[in-house]
Amino acid sequence: MSKIIGILPMAGKGSRLQPIGFSKELYPVIYKQKHFAISEFSVLAMSNAGADEIKLVINPEKSDIARYYAQKDYKTCMYFYNSPSLPESCLFPIDRLHDDDICLFGLPDTLFSPLDGYEKIRIKIENGADLCLGLFEVPDGSKYDSVLVDDENNVLSVSVKQVPPLSNFIWGIWGGKVKTLKELKKAINSQSTKGEKLLGVGFHKLAQSKKINFKAVQIGNTYFDIGTMEAVVMANQVVKNFKINK
Repeated sequence: MSKIIGILPMAGKGSRLQPIGFSKELYPVIYKQKHFAISEFSVLAMSNAGADEIKLVINPEKSDIARYYAQKDYKTCMYFYNSPSLPESCLFPIDRLHDDDICLFGLPDTLFSPLDGYEKIRIKIENGADLCLGLFEVPDGSKYDSVLVDDENNVLSVSVKQVPPLSNFIWGIWGGKVKTLKELKKAINSQSTKGEKLLGVGFHKLAQSKKINFKAVQIGNTYFDIGTMEAVVMANQVVKNFKINK
C-alpha cells in the first residue's frame, strides 16, 4: 500500500535573515497565544492532509531544528544533507521510497492560506495526476515562478521570475508520485552546471515534454516567505486568520 510522505527542505543557510541567532525555519509566530515555529505550519498542514511521515532535510549546521522537532509529537524524521541547491534538497529522500508513494512538498520559511492546500494536491494525485502544483494568486507573478495552465488545469508552462510573468498564479506547494519525481530529478540534473539548479526549470521541462499528467490546483491568494525582515513583521498578522486542526 502506498504511503503519503511530506518533505520539507531545510538545508539552506538563510543568510538574508541573519544574525537572528537561530535557523530561520524556527522563527517564532504566535497563533492563538501559542508559539509555533514558522516551519510548523507546513508540518501541520501536511499532517492534516494525511501524511504518514514527514521528512525534514536539514543542513548539518542546523542542529537546533533537529532538537526542536525531536520534542514534538509529529511523525517526523531527519535527514542531514549539505545540499547544493533547493531541488536537490527536496528530492534527496525519494530514492528510498516506493514508486507509488505520494510526496507533498513545501518551503519551510513560507506561510500560506488556506492550510488545506496539501489535501487538494493529494486528492488530485490520487485521482490520476502524476504531478500537481498548488497555485496562489499574487499581485506580481514576476517575483516568483509563474504558471500557465489551460482550461482543464493542465500545466502548460512554468517561468522563473519572468517579466512579464506568464500569469499572476505562482506555485507555492506541490506534490507528486515518486515515479514521476524521479523523472523530475533527471530534468533538474540535466540543467547546466553553471549557476544553481532550479525547481521551476525542472517543472517547465516536464510540462513541455507532455509525457505526464501534470495538473495544477488553485489554493488561495495568501502566500509569502520570511526572507526579509519586512515579511517577518507581517507573519503574525497573517496567521490570525488561519484555521488549524490540532
